[in-house]
Parts: sequence; C-alpha cells; structure tokens
Amino acid sequence: RPSIQWQKDNNASLPTTYRFEEEEGANQNGLPTLSSNLTLTQTQTSDTGDFTCVVTNDVDTKTKSAQLTVLEVPFMPTDVAITSRTKDSVSLSWKEPFDGNDHISGYFIQYSGGIPKVVGWSSPPIDTRGSGLSYTVGGLHPYANYTFRVSAKNEIGTGGYSDSSPLAETEEDVPGPPPDISTVTESSRSIRVQWSEVPFEQQNGIITRYEVEIRERIGPSNLGLPVYKTATESGTYLATVLKPFTYYQFQVRAYTSIGPGMFSSAQST
Repeated sequence: RPSIQWQKDNNASLPTTYRFEEEEGANQNGLPTLSSNLTLTQTQTSDTGDFTCVVTNDVDTKTKSAQLTVLEVPFMPTDVAITSRTKDSVSLSWKEPFDGNDHISGYFIQYSGGIPKVVGWSSPPIDTRGSGLSYTVGGLHPYANYTFRVSAKNEIGTGGYSDSSPLAETEEDVPGPPPDISTVTESSRSIRVQWSEVPFEQQNGIITRYEVEIRERIGPSNLGLPVYKTATESGTYLATVLKPFTYYQFQVRAYTSIGPGMFSSAQST
C-alpha cells in the first residue's frame, strides 16, 4: 500500500490546524485507488504557499503541487503624516500596507476635530478613488485643528483604520463680519458705535483689531469719502469731532493676520 504525505513549501511539518483524509476505492477497471484530501480551517495569510501531495510506493514517488493564495482585506496603513496645509485643506501621505494578496484599489480617510467640532470621526469617509499614497482633504475650516486616519480597500473589503495622524492646524483666513452693529448719539459732535464680537465659527483666526468706517451722508443716496478709525476697545468706538446736525453711516470690520474681513451691515444715524 502506498504512503501519502502532504508538504507546504517543501516542509513536511504541517500546522495542527491542517487535516488530511485518505480514502481507498477502485477505478472503473477494478484496480485499487487511494485518494487524499487536505483541509485547511480558519485560513489566514500565513497559509499562502505551495502545497505538494507526495505519494510513495516500493517502486516510485510521485508528486503533485498546487498554489494557495489566501485573500483578505488589506492591513491598516502606517506612518500617516501631514505634508502641507492651507486655510481650508490638509495634505496627507502614508505608507502602503500589506494588500491582503489582492490589489489595493483605494483608500478611505476620516477626520476628527474642526469647527464645528466633529465628535468621533467624520462620516461618510472620504474615498480617494485611487491607490496613490497621498491625498489632499479640502473643504476644511480655517484655523482649526484636525486629525486624520486612513484605511485601505481591495476587492475583498475594507481593512482597519490607521493610527491617528499628528494634529494639523489649518491656516488663518480673513474673518466674517461683526454682527449687531448699533449707534448711540452722545452729543451733537459724537456718536458711539457698538457691535458684537465676530462669532467663533467665523473668526477664522485670531482677531487682532476692529476698524470702523465712517461716511458722511450727503443727500438721501450719496456718501462722502470714508474715514477709517481703529477701535481701541472691544465692541465699541466713540466717533468724535463730527459735524452737528449731520447724518453719518458706520460700518465695522475685523482683522486677522491675513487682513481685513467683510464689513458689517451699515448703520446710519
């Protein structure tokens, strides 16, 4: 009776999770036959390799080989890094993970943080729609902190997410307009202008100062040349040395390090 042995990558010692069965029979001519089946349970990437069935009798040895490739989802990418930043985007790079023995077709990116703050991770994730190892995430809020993570996908499915990237802060932008502008006449030659702070979501950076634009109203639709005054107090400015019995229009805007933002709505008095 011949003997049967299974080998993996020319190694006769197989893992205990492998099992093989032998079955005796006869072919159509009545001659005895012997068959063997090798079964792998709970397959994993390490099972990938060349399997050989070795049949030996007193006369000869015959072998038959087959290659097994175990497909799985990709491993998680590593070394997620920030490569550049703008006021509304962050560029990332990462290292390609093990592909699960299948071509990586793309990556998913999630971020956390921002303004308003994303609790947990953004959903749905951003699909890079390609296998490149870098991507620029756009549509972000100026002067906000973000962290990112990346996962890879292949035809089998999507792998786990990477560790979080280092913290990335987008650059500043000009601010939005101050709200709630109002005026109070304090004398025949002075008017106090008041406003509220630019809302946090529209500050887009550190507010360095506020500027008041003063224009004399000349007739119902005409305005004089603007005069610009820097407010030394937050939320208020006293315009003095004005002409008695004259109408004025006031607007306010805020500055960041980038420059001036939009003017507030106009207030006339």
